[in-house]
Amino acid sequence: MFKSNRKTKIYDFVLGMVCLIYLVSCQPSTPSVQTTAERAPLQDRSVPQLRQADVPDIVGDLIDQVEEEQITPLEEVALVANRPAVSLPVDNVRSRLAEEALNAALGLLKTKKPRDLLPAQSFSLPQKDVTNLRIGFLLPFSGNFETLGRDIAGGAEMALFQIQDPEIDIVFFDTKGGLQAEQSARQAIASNVDIVVGPLFTSAVQKARPILAASSIPVLALSNNVQSASPGNWVLGYLPEQQIDHLLGFVIGENKTRIAILASEDPFGTQILGHAVKRLSQFGLRPAQTTVLTPTVLADDDSLKEAIKMFSRYRKPDSDGDPLPEPAYDVLILAGQPDFILRTAPVLAFYDLDPERVTYLGTDLWARKDLVSEPSLQGSIITQASLPPSGGFEKHWQSVFNKPSNTFVRLGFDAFALIALTKQEMTQKATKAASTQMRPKDIDWRASLIRKQGFQGFSGQFNLLPDGRNQREYKLFQISNNKISSFQP
Repeated sequence: MFKSNRKTKIYDFVLGMVCLIYLVSCQPSTPSVQTTAERAPLQDRSVPQLRQADVPDIVGDLIDQVEEEQITPLEEVALVANRPAVSLPVDNVRSRLAEEALNAALGLLKTKKPRDLLPAQSFSLPQKDVTNLRIGFLLPFSGNFETLGRDIAGGAEMALFQIQDPEIDIVFFDTKGGLQAEQSARQAIASNVDIVVGPLFTSAVQKARPILAASSIPVLALSNNVQSASPGNWVLGYLPEQQIDHLLGFVIGENKTRIAILASEDPFGTQILGHAVKRLSQFGLRPAQTTVLTPTVLADDDSLKEAIKMFSRYRKPDSDGDPLPEPAYDVLILAGQPDFILRTAPVLAFYDLDPERVTYLGTDLWARKDLVSEPSLQGSIITQASLPPSGGFEKHWQSVFNKPSNTFVRLGFDAFALIALTKQEMTQKATKAASTQMRPKDIDWRASLIRKQGFQGFSGQFNLLPDGRNQREYKLFQISNNKISSFQP
């Protein structure tokens, strides 16, 4: 753990980079704090600093600074697929898949057992000055999801070194993938944090939120579950409900109104199903068909094929060479996690309900490499957040961490930048008005974070809403030739 020391001189370049890489790579089983004295070495990397007169109203000004930075790019590191390749014929998606290929495609990865986790260790932190802002990051730094936690922390580190505010500290708390969410929340309170970023997963958010709310600590959770949102407890993730709204608006605008929904019987699937049905009713429409697949049906190949055969209203051609009957639907929504999509899509294609005959709609979850390369999903329309140019961001990240960035890195950067720049803005206003410096505990985060103009971050343009949700801008894309490309209706 790095200790706070404002009198520390600026380290040289080599020592600074070693400290930075160590901070993110080490397992923070105890909270860790950083202040500007320990961040100074990044100045040797020629990172432009914010001038006091230029404190931006939105994160977008910080993006411009990062993007103007000239850093020699490193060679791209290939992403590793999450699912073993399954050999399937791809002559024409419309042609029915062979029974053998279908059965082969039904085999998916077994659920991994969580690793054994170490018990939390005791910790102590230096006394916090009343003018300092202390940000607590509740993230998984151990267990199966530690890579995600380290990516978020790394993104926050990039913003921290960019902004260089001597009165902002970061403290990391390990939630152990949610197993230690309550303890991490109590540690954050004991550490006198002013605001919290995280946790990442819905279960962890639900465990930590009441503990933090009891101490009136505002939270920027990284979840994409709208049910985790409440006043003063925002969610920064890409909300699938908003993505479904964007997709439905597109297909209805194309006069495609025979919309079928195939959902998994789990919280995510039923939540998306319920939202889609509700949204369609607001358009004066009803789904042409809704079917929920239970875990028992999904686990049995024969049961799955029979259920999807009924769902698709499959009709076999009268004789070989006859054209396929018209599909029963115009649009298909697969409401489920990636494994559910990979499990059902090949079977749907087998029963002639593939993306060439029916418009498949998917959220940004479909951008996962194993879904993009799935033959039975080629031609699907998906939506993703509209992102700003980020060549400089990517070069900067790779120059330090030697691997590609991802969504979690960007969310970590934006969360820290949003808080830090809001704090600077509020402090400047207070100083001009009363000639005194505002203390972090005096900041009205609800009033200052909810602004009409919103924020432009590396994770996209977004507004924080009074009820805890966020509103983002989304664009349409298409999966084709094992790639994702912009889609123009």
